[in-house]
Amino acid sequence: MTAATSSPARPISVSTSQACDNDGAGSWSTFIVEIGTPAQPARVMVSTAGNEVWVVVPQGCPDKYGSNCAKDRGGIFTVDNSTTWTNIGLYTLELETNLGYTGNGQYGHETVALGYPGGGGSSLDNQNVAGIAAPDYWQGVFGLDATPSNFTTFNEPQASYLTTLRNQSRIPSTSWGYTAGAVYRYSKVQGSLTLGGYDASRFSSQNITLPFYDDVSRRFLVQISAIKYIPTGLSTITTTTTLASDPISLYIASTVPYIYLPSAICAKFESAFGLNWNDTTEIYTLNNTMHKSLQNMNPNITFTLSTNDGQNLDIILPYKAFDLNASFPVIPDGTINYFPLKRAVNDTQYTLGRTFLQEAYLIADYDRSEFTIAPCVWPSTFKSDIKSILPPSANTTRTNGTSTETQKNTSTPVGAIVGGVVGGIALLVGAALLFYFFFYRHRHTKPAVPTTDSSAYAAAAQGDPLQVDPTKDKSELRGDYGGTELAAEHEQERRNAELAGKPVLGSELASSQLVGSELDGQQVYEMPAREYAAR
Repeated sequence: MTAATSSPARPISVSTSQACDNDGAGSWSTFIVEIGTPAQPARVMVSTAGNEVWVVVPQGCPDKYGSNCAKDRGGIFTVDNSTTWTNIGLYTLELETNLGYTGNGQYGHETVALGYPGGGGSSLDNQNVAGIAAPDYWQGVFGLDATPSNFTTFNEPQASYLTTLRNQSRIPSTSWGYTAGAVYRYSKVQGSLTLGGYDASRFSSQNITLPFYDDVSRRFLVQISAIKYIPTGLSTITTTTTLASDPISLYIASTVPYIYLPSAICAKFESAFGLNWNDTTEIYTLNNTMHKSLQNMNPNITFTLSTNDGQNLDIILPYKAFDLNASFPVIPDGTINYFPLKRAVNDTQYTLGRTFLQEAYLIADYDRSEFTIAPCVWPSTFKSDIKSILPPSANTTRTNGTSTETQKNTSTPVGAIVGGVVGGIALLVGAALLFYFFFYRHRHTKPAVPTTDSSAYAAAAQGDPLQVDPTKDKSELRGDYGGTELAAEHEQERRNAELAGKPVLGSELASSQLVGSELDGQQVYEMPAREYAAR
């Protein structure tokens, strides 16, 4: 076991909003951020892939969205009401674009704090904030990733919130632990987010630790070797049904609620659970009779995660984790029972979204370029047990049997404390991470045109009010190392190598021709794709 003898900072346990907000795809635990001066609070979702703070602006609530829109979208941030906003420009949003999510954001530097006003949360100046209006991102997001943003040139990285906390010695390491919470357990179990550590009370000692995948937009790549279900409630069926038995690689991402699987596996879900695919809304629905039957049957759906060295880990989701209601903006109006499964177009879309993270706890350690995943536990009462994740250079006390020695920590504190397997990290990965840190997420070689004119958000018609004219071309420097359009055989080789703990760094830089436009006299810049192109 590894424990800290001293630490310059303690982890930050981020308070939830104590609300369950509906993004049209179900009810989810949200977190509070305060934006601007004076502070304007907003309830946001957590994005494990994002590295910025996004909040909804007034143009995200046109009249057609109804009088409750501001509340439904987690609160509104008004740029003109803040004295600390420094405008950067209008850029495309690049989270989960491979899944069809699109939109634009008015970017600026702004003061951001965690928690409700007066709650004493960490407040940071000059953070990267985007005002959004697109319905695809119905609520704002708090990005956890440590990758910097760059809006002008390659040599001006803008640190993420997590990295800024670490640079200012407010947390012990560049790391976090997160689970989405489960509104169906007890009286709505809230999510849990810890920066610089994790909450050991929220997960089992059974876990696996894997190296980051070398595409920084898809760090948390796991291999699923099997998906099975077995009824546990009022059912005469007690046999286990296999829904998938061939290994597939899936990306864990909390930005989206859905689980994206191959069509063949989706077909087995359809048969097992009586699901109906709606071509218009692109969701799986079920009638009231089948819905009631599934509630009585209460099947457990087990995802078996595997590593190439033979480790297996089961993440078990009860049917209640899938028993969700769809509403606007997922469907035009009303509410309907639906199942948060999506048909993936190809393997770049295979994703384990927020639904999965209701029953799984994810720990990311950027200092060691690895992550740990474990099943959540559900005691009748929760008592937080916040643990620090120490940086690789920290002094630690290692207990071995009855002896204790103080040594330089070169092992993996997360794996040692939670009983995980320490993955070998090659020197080449470290070099690649330096490359990522300095060169990834570059917005455009041309500086944005500053403006504080709120008319930049105008024209709230169909889709995103912040429109980009696709007829105007302009160039962009692709920032994702290794590209995002690798040949299929190279892609699978890279994934398998990563899962085996043997990173294979790509060398193909994808080219792209991007589009932009003038909007009310303001140049709109296209951000580099953070995801694989697939639609």
